[in-house]
Amino acid sequence: MLRLLRHRRLVPDRTPSEHEGGFTLVELMVAMTVSIIVLSMMATMVAVYAKADTSIVNNADAASQVRLVLLQLQSDIQAANPLSTLSSVTAYDDELQMTVQPSGKLITWQYSYNTGNLTRQIGTSTAAVELTHVTNGNPSSGGEAVFGYYDHCSTNLVTQAQATPSNISGSATDVQVSLAVDGLDTAPYGSTTTTHIMAQAPGTNLCG
Repeated sequence: MLRLLRHRRLVPDRTPSEHEGGFTLVELMVAMTVSIIVLSMMATMVAVYAKADTSIVNNADAASQVRLVLLQLQSDIQAANPLSTLSSVTAYDDELQMTVQPSGKLITWQYSYNTGNLTRQIGTSTAAVELTHVTNGNPSSGGEAVFGYYDHCSTNLVTQAQATPSNISGSATDVQVSLAVDGLDTAPYGSTTTTHIMAQAPGTNLCG
């Protein structure tokens, strides 16, 4: 009996103290709410940065592709001998056809404002799409012509009142290429270049 009493004195009371640590249900709910808000903000920031990176990449890809196409166009135009005569004056806005030397191949570049594609065709083979998302539009409806033909006086031969297909192809010494390409999530990327036809002799008319 005495041993039992002594043992009971050694055992501390298990009555909970008002100072013991722990979280109430309200505290846990507040902590969870704050965590959710912070995670949502972080997710939003990640999404914004990811979209920005995608836009930058898309724009860079569009600009790079335009440069490659312009380089190919410049190479074809410089080697043109001669320019082909097209079916109508208005056809020159969206089409460029020439025989390139020394290969003697017939090359046709054509822009379709309905599809937004710029194609390059060699001879009678299937036309290859060189550029997509071209936004020049229809020149007859206020759009910008992809191709411009100029003589040695820098006169736009297509816009002349007396213009004829044979006169345009026979007198053009320079071809201007203007491209506006939609960069998907970004503003359109545009570029214009003028290339001299190496084999085309300058006209004899005086400029002024």
